[in-house]
Parts: sequence; structure tokens; C-alpha cells
Amino acid sequence: MNKTVLIFLFLLANGALAQSSLETITVFFDSNEFTLLSEQQVNIISFFSAENTIIESITVEGFCDDIGSDKANIELSKKRAISVENFIKKEFNAIATIVEGKGEIALSNTTSIEQERKKNRKVTIQIAFTKINNEAGNNEKIIKDIYSTYKTFSDKLEVGDKIIIKKLFFKGGSTLFQEEEEAEEELKKIVDFLLLNPNVSIEIQGHVCCIPPQYKDAYDRVSGKTNLSETRSKKIYDYLIGKGISGDKITHKGYGRQFPIPDAEEQFNKRVEILITKI
Repeated sequence: MNKTVLIFLFLLANGALAQSSLETITVFFDSNEFTLLSEQQVNIISFFSAENTIIESITVEGFCDDIGSDKANIELSKKRAISVENFIKKEFNAIATIVEGKGEIALSNTTSIEQERKKNRKVTIQIAFTKINNEAGNNEKIIKDIYSTYKTFSDKLEVGDKIIIKKLFFKGGSTLFQEEEEAEEELKKIVDFLLLNPNVSIEIQGHVCCIPPQYKDAYDRVSGKTNLSETRSKKIYDYLIGKGISGDKITHKGYGRQFPIPDAEEQFNKRVEILITKI
């Protein structure tokens, strides 16, 4: 049994997976064009980079307006579908199950012909997916086991040691904290440690949850880019700078979901870690 199936069964057994759902995304094209415009890419990026989505299948279907011959329209609709397929594969390493060109869509409303033709120059993407329940649980043993692999600021630290920022949980797809007061308490510990140890340098490491391992990062709804782990680490960086910590002592980097915590609830992968880089 492969690793993906084992993870799926583990999550299923623990009630972490919801029922399969369907989502349809529609993107539009200019007349006689098959290049996917940047403004049409946004909805695709937003969905495929969601932090709590497992993709099961993808169907891509291209369409045309009624201008042109049947043969030309079939060819153009195929090119549109392939353009979208290539974008999804390149950006997210996701493979479409079905990619088809459906040709033209006949006019049904002759009172606003051009508006209807614009709506018919499209590609529809139908995705079957499952959402992971990424709410943090209250299993104290699991939490204790997760934190036991990390050092704390009160330990004797060496270069290469990592400290996880406890109680620093993010809302999905954003840099917003679930609990502002708890997050503030944890961030103050970093400030105090760096002020007491002026020779120490750190890297702030951002991580995201739930996206498949082949995805580069999750989508940040604020920045509009697939750089959520980076923006989360930068938020902590900006906080420390605002508290008077020198920028010479701290760096920040986003690692996407390259390093998930083994067997932990996905909520714990929406995390920030502190790496000791200099003592």
C-alpha cells in the first residue's frame, strides 16, 4: 500500500476528511485567442492553492463562440483547454483527468449577441476534491509529542536547533492569527530572548498545511500570490523589527509544505519555527 493511501486512510479513520465535493471554475478568452490571461488565472490559483484541499480529479473542457467553421472551432476549443491544462500542471503539478475541446456553443439569445459570445469563449474546470478538517484538536498527548521534538528558549541552544512558536495558529489562507492574545504572548518570548542574547541570530521559517506535497506553496488571499508560508514568516519578521530587533540578526523564509510534522493534525503544519543560525 503506498504512502498516499496510508495517509488518506489515517485521516479518514480520525474523521479528518469531509465528503467529496465538486467545484467548477470558468475562465474566459478573447475572440479567436487561446492564451490564458493573467486576470483569468486568479480563480484557478486561489482554488488549487487552498490550504485544506485534496484534489481527486480534474476535467478541463474548452468552448468557442459560433463564429468560424466547425472544424476551426473544435481546434480552438482544444487549444484553450490545453492552455488551461498546461497552466495547472506547471503551477501546481496537478494532472487533469480529462481534457477536451467541445467546439462552439450556439447562440440562444439574439438580443445581446456579442455579450453571449463573450460568455461562450471559455474553459470550464470541474474539480472533485476533499477538504481536510484542519481545526486543532485538544489531544494533550499529541500536542506534547509534537513539541517534544523542539527546543525551547530556556534550553541551552546550539546552531541548528529549532524552536516552534507554540499557540501561534493561523486562519486558513491568511496571516491572521486565530487567537491574537495568545499569539502576542508567544511573540514576546522571541523578543525577550533576542534582547537577552544579542549574539544570537535566527531564521524565521514559515510552513503551511494541507496542500499536496508537490505544490510549491499555499495561496495567500491578501497578497493574491502562492506565497503564504513566506508571508507568514515575514509577518513575524516585521513584528520583531517593530519591537526593535535588528534586521542584521533575523532572516525569514517560507518552506511551503516541504516539511510536514509526521502524523500530526494538519492544523499544526500551519506553523512558524525559529532556527538558530548563529550563537
